[in-house]
Amino acid sequence: MMISRAYHGLDFCIAKSEGNRVCYILLPEGLREDGMKVLEECAARHQCSIVLVTGMDWNKVLTPWPAPGIFKKEKPFGGYAKDFLKELLNEYFPSIESFLNVKTPERFLVGVSLSGLFAVWSLWATDSFKAVASVSGSLWYDGLISWAQSTDIVNSKAKVFLSLGDKEKKSKDIRLAMVEDATATMSAVLSQKGCPVEFKLVSGTHFSPIVPRLAMALESIL
Repeated sequence: MMISRAYHGLDFCIAKSEGNRVCYILLPEGLREDGMKVLEECAARHQCSIVLVTGMDWNKVLTPWPAPGIFKKEKPFGGYAKDFLKELLNEYFPSIESFLNVKTPERFLVGVSLSGLFAVWSLWATDSFKAVASVSGSLWYDGLISWAQSTDIVNSKAKVFLSLGDKEKKSKDIRLAMVEDATATMSAVLSQKGCPVEFKLVSGTHFSPIVPRLAMALESIL
């Protein structure tokens, strides 16, 4: 059974399972219905409660520092990831886990596109996640690779899954066209810093098709 809850502006769709494992998937609103297709089956299969999280200000709160937007009419990236992560860990996640009656949670995090960037970046900010997955993560983000290479990681024991569509680098935008090289480099950086990493280049475009890509990410980290 799927449960929906709203809390301080965010929406949560929950597939409950027994035990203390909870996996959070940060999705754009437009992918919510697709994400729900994997929820119940994967929760039962992996014996893990799975929570879809939507409603966040995508460009503002999922990026680690300010940067120009991709398209001319798109607002710039806000750089409020640190604040958003603090809210997730101190307010949102404990509220959901209290509702699930989970007292000592084992947390997992999955992101797509910018939230995939957020999931990977979180490894440098907290050790709260046993594993993270990034589906078509925006690892081309300005300054990310050099920052990751030169900054000590906090969560070096986390399992990391990275997936990318093989057509994603075929972009007219210079920054987006860097995504495959950036993802491969990030995979190497994470491995060098101690994280067990799985990187899969799969057939498809930017996070599409999303349902099998999410299922693949959950299979890897759970």
